[in-house]
Amino acid sequence: MGTFIGHISPGLAFLSFGLLYAIRYSWMVLNGCKVQYAPRTKTKQKFWKTLPAEAVMKLVYSFMAVLAEFFFPPGVQKLRFFRSDDPEYHFQHPSEWQHATMYGTFFLSGILDIISQSCLQKRNPLLEHVGVTAAFFITTLLLKFHGHGKEAVEVQVHQLLLITCGINCAIMIFEIWHPNHRKLWFTKAWLVNIQGTWLFHAAFILYRPPTGHFWDSSDPANLMFLTTFYCWHLILNAGLVSLLFWLASILHKRWGSRPGRDDYQLAGDKAELAKLTEDDDEEL
Repeated sequence: MGTFIGHISPGLAFLSFGLLYAIRYSWMVLNGCKVQYAPRTKTKQKFWKTLPAEAVMKLVYSFMAVLAEFFFPPGVQKLRFFRSDDPEYHFQHPSEWQHATMYGTFFLSGILDIISQSCLQKRNPLLEHVGVTAAFFITTLLLKFHGHGKEAVEVQVHQLLLITCGINCAIMIFEIWHPNHRKLWFTKAWLVNIQGTWLFHAAFILYRPPTGHFWDSSDPANLMFLTTFYCWHLILNAGLVSLLFWLASILHKRWGSRPGRDDYQLAGDKAELAKLTEDDDEEL
């Protein structure tokens, strides 16, 4: 991940998830769905047709990212913890192993999504949510200790990313007990979008600055502008989530909810959905 492509690729992955969340939650709210994980029962469809899109995205992104960490560029192999000719047995490739661990937890989250939605007779929302929460928790933990031996600009880039991921992790932990707060849905989508755009921007800051001159870590103005740029990401992504909700509302007014189109409210058991809604209202 310590390359230009290594920051672009996860940035695009997080951005795609953030956009998916924003569109999904907008459509759910407009259709009056009150639960984040609507009940689903196993159908007689072919297995590949029941695979959730989010789970497939997690598996593909994570698998490709792990391969890139250990085997890119072609001919390189970074799987060894130690060098065979090193009598002191110093650890090798710590950044690659941290990145692979992060990607691996999202891969595991994708597997749990498939088990819950495509393998079990009845969907298990807690299994899915704990899986993705664990992935963000581990990412937050790794980011906290990812700046060793790096210059101040790169350290601050990752610290700002840590703040975003940490707040998102706290929201997801709270959602384990209270998963149906709509404001938290959109806050989560907003934060995941920020992770994506900030990683994308970080690739140009650290590896290909438009000016052609690398950022000087000894200049305090550079560190101040990092925070300024990050604040712009906060504002722009809030506008992006709002724009997606507005576009979804326009589409909803034109076409509305039709049989077979609403994957969240019509695909589940309506009686169980009503029960989940009543239980949530009691908690509030």
